[in-house]
Amino acid sequence: MPYRLDLDEPVGVAVAATARDRVEHAIAQLRETATQDRVTAVHDARKDLKKLRSLLRLISSGVKRRERRRENTAFAEVGRSLSGARDADVMVEVVDDLAERGAGHVPEAAFAALRDALSDAARDARGSVDDGRLEAAAAELEAARERLAAWSLDALDDDALVAGMTRGYARGRAEFAIAASPDPTPGHLHEWRKRVKDLWYQQRLLRDAWPTVLRAQIGQLDTLAQLLGDDHDLSVLRELLLDPDGPAARVAADLEPLIGVIDNRRAEILTGARSLGRRIYAEKPDAFERRHARYLAAARADRILAAPA
Repeated sequence: MPYRLDLDEPVGVAVAATARDRVEHAIAQLRETATQDRVTAVHDARKDLKKLRSLLRLISSGVKRRERRRENTAFAEVGRSLSGARDADVMVEVVDDLAERGAGHVPEAAFAALRDALSDAARDARGSVDDGRLEAAAAELEAARERLAAWSLDALDDDALVAGMTRGYARGRAEFAIAASPDPTPGHLHEWRKRVKDLWYQQRLLRDAWPTVLRAQIGQLDTLAQLLGDDHDLSVLRELLLDPDGPAARVAADLEPLIGVIDNRRAEILTGARSLGRRIYAEKPDAFERRHARYLAAARADRILAAPA
């Protein structure tokens, strides 16, 4: 089932179907994977969990707070229990991407030694995600699937959806204002990225309101999220290089020049991210809310006119 709400269904029905589909897909990833595909399966399951949490934020004004917080906590805890393997593998990929940029600044032998150290750490992290952990995560998601039937969704309507998306847009706009300041911290940029990802997921859910326009917006949000994701990965690698107890500490080569390569790349990424941010967050939240409410209203009207007599 595509990750979008079916506008031909009542809002509550469409939300429940989408949530159930993501939970069941995550369970299947965790239960049906072969050992050699474990990291990919875990990565896909974690993406499902992020989609579920963004869906919960979208419907926040139409669902009981107690229910929403319970499920958000459950999905977050399952995601954290699965995080180590993929995160460690990403560091190896980041070093590979930096190798060309660092040519002439960092000896090839230093890159090779660092890559070996990080590959060893990634292998250890993959081993920590064993069958028992996957089964425990799948069991937690099965319990969440059972609770889905009790979600109170009757009060959900288009106004609730638009209000939820606007709330996320406003939060992202506030985070962008911090990111646009002269010296944002990696933590600030990571918070902005999470809000960008929320809006990306939520506009995908509602893209049938006006596919031509929303697909373009979704594409730009995806690009921005990838830029901020690259920045986050680089900042994590930078911290690893400075960690006296981390895997990089076992590398005999001088890695200090790599810090400068990372900082230069992050500056380039931030320039591009800010340029996109100025466009994506150009509207004030109330204008954003009115525009998307009209898209949904127009889509509903089209469906009524197209319905058979």
